[in-house]
Amino acid sequence: MGLIEPEARQSYLVFACGSSWYAVPAESAAEVVTFPELTRVPGSPAHLLGVFAHRGEVIPVVDIGLLVGKGSQSTRRAVLVRLPRGTLALTASTVAGVSPVTGSLEPLGASGVHVHLRGPAKGAQRDVAVIEPEGLFDYLSQGA
Repeated sequence: MGLIEPEARQSYLVFACGSSWYAVPAESAAEVVTFPELTRVPGSPAHLLGVFAHRGEVIPVVDIGLLVGKGSQSTRRAVLVRLPRGTLALTASTVAGVSPVTGSLEPLGASGVHVHLRGPAKGAQRDVAVIEPEGLFDYLSQGA
């Protein structure tokens, strides 16, 4: 039914982009960084702010607010989400820390990026949309 069972509960890094709160599995959240000036990628969608080099890797920076249709949030901070296939940075205006998440993990939409956002859930005493990192990575890799 999509509910998070207490024994299956895992820790999530909870962060905000503007007024919306998100959570990613803690094991996927490599670190929180302040990113330098970005290199724009010609022809990229608006939510891809650019790329930067970090520890020998080129990291794309995704404005999660723009991606989900909540508008851009000016910030130079991001959560690095590391997956076996690569790393991406999700913009973060505030980081609440690591917290368990409770609630439902049903998709928050039937299409687009919202298929990879789960909820309604609560983490760090706030309502959050749980990001499914692998699905988001696939979605963004397909040119979204």
